[in-house]
Amino acid sequence: MRTLTATLEAAQKKPRRTPYVETKVYDYEAGIKRLSWTRLYTGSEPDNHHGIAFDGNGDMHRIRAGAGGALYYQKQDCPFDTPPTFPMTFPFPIVDQPALDQWTQIASDCDGPCAIAAYGARVYIFYKHNTLNQLNKLYSHDYGQDWTNAQLYALAGALSMAACWKGTTSTVVCFVATLVKVSAIVLDTDTQAATEYYYNHALDTTYGIGATYDGEDFPIVLGGKDTDSGTGIVEYALYRTRLSSSYSFLALKMLISAHDDVSTAFKYPDCHHPTALQSYEALQLTVVEDYTGVTAYTRPLLAHLVKDTAWSAATITEPKPFIDVSSPYGLRVIADSAYWWISMPAGLWRAPRPAADPLDLTPYIQELHQVIGYQRPGSLVLQLDNSKGYFASPGEGDLASLRFRAEIQLRLGYKTTQGPEALDNLTYWIDSWQYTSEPNRSALTLHCVDLWGLASQWAARYSLRWNYTTFQPSRVWEILYQFLGRLGIRLWNNPSAPKSSTIDDYYPKFLSRGGTMADTQLRRLLSFVTDALVPSQALCFAKNLLPAETSSYEYDNTPGSHPVYAGAYAHHLTTTHTQVSGDTQDEPPVHVREAAFDWDLLSLGIDNLRMQYDANLEEADQAARRATALLRSQQTQATQATIVVPTNVGQELYDVITVTDPRCGIDQDKYRVLAIQTDYDRRKSQYEQRLTVGAP
Repeated sequence: MRTLTATLEAAQKKPRRTPYVETKVYDYEAGIKRLSWTRLYTGSEPDNHHGIAFDGNGDMHRIRAGAGGALYYQKQDCPFDTPPTFPMTFPFPIVDQPALDQWTQIASDCDGPCAIAAYGARVYIFYKHNTLNQLNKLYSHDYGQDWTNAQLYALAGALSMAACWKGTTSTVVCFVATLVKVSAIVLDTDTQAATEYYYNHALDTTYGIGATYDGEDFPIVLGGKDTDSGTGIVEYALYRTRLSSSYSFLALKMLISAHDDVSTAFKYPDCHHPTALQSYEALQLTVVEDYTGVTAYTRPLLAHLVKDTAWSAATITEPKPFIDVSSPYGLRVIADSAYWWISMPAGLWRAPRPAADPLDLTPYIQELHQVIGYQRPGSLVLQLDNSKGYFASPGEGDLASLRFRAEIQLRLGYKTTQGPEALDNLTYWIDSWQYTSEPNRSALTLHCVDLWGLASQWAARYSLRWNYTTFQPSRVWEILYQFLGRLGIRLWNNPSAPKSSTIDDYYPKFLSRGGTMADTQLRRLLSFVTDALVPSQALCFAKNLLPAETSSYEYDNTPGSHPVYAGAYAHHLTTTHTQVSGDTQDEPPVHVREAAFDWDLLSLGIDNLRMQYDANLEEADQAARRATALLRSQQTQATQATIVVPTNVGQELYDVITVTDPRCGIDQDKYRVLAIQTDYDRRKSQYEQRLTVGAP
């Protein structure tokens, strides 16, 4: 349960209560600002290896490889603007269009792979030499005015390259992916001394590399192909690794993958972490989805690190198409103080970094209806006063943030002796809206979804497998973590919430087939354990639903207590015997079947059997854990009640509560909250909750 201040708890128990409801709209995706891209340049340059960097003056430097060993370079003074487009409003500004189509050949011995990085007045270009087994460096210490060309390091077989500066030091790192290893060439730009650190990746091959510096370490993304030596499974994947500040590599871990039967590979990725990261920003990542089927395409995808997660946890949002362009060699992503930028030889885009102020809906709220359910989509419906036409143009002007899937942060509270007090409730995302009118009344109604609603609308692009090979073993908790991350939701390791041993030590073989919805897979994963997911703001945490859990709050009609307006209390006969089965992948398949029993009810001759078959269940241990969890979930439904109470702003899903209602003979009985419905109506002075509860 959320922590209540003494004044807030006293206010919600008073006979006369004054509600306080607050909602604000942010143009965010799970706490991270959504980026709105504007294309600044459309050219005709052929696609090839390329790069982009900004120097200490904020000026832009771009490179691209060309045919016949050519390496091209351009410098663009920044900031720059683009000429106005029709329709124009007079007077309009006269601006010089950036010369993004003007390139200078800076080398004639480049064999494709190249990279660029800059800091202060220093600009460094690295490339693969076309005849020698070495990497070259072109460097300038005067913002690109004068250049020196020299050998960087003797290294053969470079397939792709990336580069980034190590913060405010004199060190720049050139990353190189080859057929057998990932190398980091660490260059001291004061002394020009270079040292190689490497990681033998054991992949079949690599398809591009990207890297950035996050203030402590170097996050790295790598496209590659791998064939498992034990099963022969071939995967094309986007991997992550990390180079520490002391230059040691983290083992590879898959971010996304596709099997060879879908003709898809992930190539030429890049990532960037701005120097001064704002609270609404995260590392951004791009990768090319390279499909070689009948209608082949190379489509760039964009994702970001889930808010408040570490790069080592490998948790990114679902990579999504975001611009209509083909880019065989991918996009490079970078940021300056004002914009995010993405670049390719024939294109340049930018998106503003600063976030707009939230849109405060609080003064306009007429009605609120919130539903939080047990492993099913919840909802928030907000009815807003539109009598003065304030909400006539969503997505424009002051309402720019009011768009589909914009984020609504809900706070519920009361007016107390200390003034209005409210607690963070949950985060929702706008799914639809509707205008209504009647005599003397006009309203805009927003319909919003919660994290289960997001999950019900997310489908796996490709089949996802865990624990089918020895590579990257994953516990139930880690699989949940990855699934929720695709939605932008962080699975928080809440130290105050108990977790089952199964969620932390069980490594199930788990298959999510392409096209399967995320909510279905989340329920399957939760069926292995006695834990449940508790939503909390824009994240959630796992909690083991222990029958002996202590009560967190009491509802009682005695003076000074939190009253019960109405109650209905029932006892149900539920499942007494669960049986779960599946088949192994042996030829011929071996049938797997395990069961769990409620012996007290079975002793009465009551055999209410519930059976489940899952073709993905291949192990007896997996089936046994699932049968036990299924029986436990049914037992929580045995005792069910519904109570109507004044809104308890601290109440959370799966809290254990105590109820006393002498009218029905209920005396300090313990229940577990399984659903919460909150209703607020300003005109009717209604502010109450309907709690559906079950056995603890």
